[in-house]
Amino acid sequence: MSGTVFAIFLLLALILAGAEWSRLAGWHRPYPAVLLFVLVVVGAYFVPLSPAFWAALGILWWLVFALAMQIMPVAPNPAPAFWRRLGIALAGIPSLVPALYLALLLQAGHPAFLLWIIMIVSAGDIGAYLMGKRYGRHRLAPRISPGKTWEGLAGGLLGSAVMGTLGAFMVMGGGWERLIIGAALGLLAGLFAVAGDLGESFLKRRAGVKDSGHLLPGHGGLLDRLDSLSAGIPAFVGGLYFLGWMK
Repeated sequence: MSGTVFAIFLLLALILAGAEWSRLAGWHRPYPAVLLFVLVVVGAYFVPLSPAFWAALGILWWLVFALAMQIMPVAPNPAPAFWRRLGIALAGIPSLVPALYLALLLQAGHPAFLLWIIMIVSAGDIGAYLMGKRYGRHRLAPRISPGKTWEGLAGGLLGSAVMGTLGAFMVMGGGWERLIIGAALGLLAGLFAVAGDLGESFLKRRAGVKDSGHLLPGHGGLLDRLDSLSAGIPAFVGGLYFLGWMK
């Protein structure tokens, strides 16, 4: 896929995901918030910042968001005050923009890395589903997502670690040290992917809805598919920079 086509695809994804995020925040007409998202991306294009900056922004934001989810109420709030709606809508910028912008940069310069993180997150989702469905007994975050269990988390992290190891072998070459580091990178990205998944579940419970939208029949909205990647990609790229595997 050419860089231009992929950029258009990501911009469209940002618009649709931003619209869903805004509706979860309580905006029935999300166009102003979506326009703000697009202006941020366009501004970032003309004032380019390093991938390390976007990775750091995404990592810091998801750490803050994870803490906020522990202390904020999750009861449905269908008609929040204007400033609260605005705050939640603006929170979509650090939640979505860093990951999508980093995906664009990875596609342009390191497409193998982009495929690697997609496989890490996908393996984590599959592992969590299979392990949780078969062995899930102990709830992970009952306030936010009653269906998620510690057993599912373990299965998801195992899947992410395995794919992190396999990706290290395929992309970076053999050697036990690289394979172990690849597993650790998979675990890191997998943990943040869980935070992204829980973050979207948190917003849906606050909005009192089951799915973020109805764009994908049988799968909910676009955010339901991008939530894990939105947090996993910045953590993955940050790990690559820390290891010196990306410059």
